[in-house]
Amino acid sequence: MKLQQLQYLQAVAQEGFSMTRAARALGAFQPAISTQLRLLERELEVDLLVRRNNRIHGLTVAGTSIIKSVDLILREAENLRRTALEFTQEGDQQLVVATTHTYARYALGAIVKEFVAQYPRVKLVLRQGIPAMVAEWVATGAADLGISGRPVDQQDPLIFLPCEARTRSLFVPAGHPLLDEGDMTPARIAAYPLITLDAQTEGGSTVLNAFEAAGCAPNVALSVIDADVAKAYVERGLGVAVLLSMAFEPERDHALRVIDVDDLFERTIPEIMFHSGKHITSAMLEFIGKFAPQWDRPAIELATRHSGRETDATTNA
Repeated sequence: MKLQQLQYLQAVAQEGFSMTRAARALGAFQPAISTQLRLLERELEVDLLVRRNNRIHGLTVAGTSIIKSVDLILREAENLRRTALEFTQEGDQQLVVATTHTYARYALGAIVKEFVAQYPRVKLVLRQGIPAMVAEWVATGAADLGISGRPVDQQDPLIFLPCEARTRSLFVPAGHPLLDEGDMTPARIAAYPLITLDAQTEGGSTVLNAFEAAGCAPNVALSVIDADVAKAYVERGLGVAVLLSMAFEPERDHALRVIDVDDLFERTIPEIMFHSGKHITSAMLEFIGKFAPQWDRPAIELATRHSGRETDATTNA
């Protein structure tokens, strides 16, 4: 049995059982993939793929069970490679961090600058998406680390490390009437056009839920994807916006003002996430530590063990 055979099986499954797409993804020839898969089945003495009319239609019952072990074996093989790479000067490493636009734009800039200076041989890649996409990328191995709020549909194989809570502020244009109001309330905010983040983005649903809980319906003028766009429209006088406080940059946002509304809207707790089977390299550990210094290796190992016990308890229930 060869790792290459397992890689072929995994690729065929991931590419929807299309040999053409699998060959393209692997940079291999279709006949070579087909031959190696047949050899793997012969060695295991069981059919892994459902074949009809010279096409693959899915996994057999045995294949469905075995593919889980294949994913684990290949993940551990990648962990071995990464571990070895840390002890050699040959080759460069890559660290893929998935996060939302808000954190990439407002929270990670200084961290990224410091990290790339400290690890010049590590290629740092930032992938941006909504929290559900961030979790999916980490769960499938498309990203090493994720930083975002926890998605509604929690991914089972992920370890979550909660970080410092982030507050929200009301962004208004300079001279806005709300600046002269006393204590802020959802009803007072709802009296003006509201620019919201899409419900699937970081904090979009949290803000709308707060208005609903207060029994008032905001006048949503626009729904946008990221805080930069929201601020641009607030500047133009199209409405007000409730955003994470860290999105306010005094040196740039000269035409904006912010009002503290921390007591009106639930705080966001960003979480660092990684796959439970992932080997934590020194580069990953350093990046985690720069974002959340409380998460050193012993703390991460403790969180991983605790998560494993919770998973076992759920499985045995």
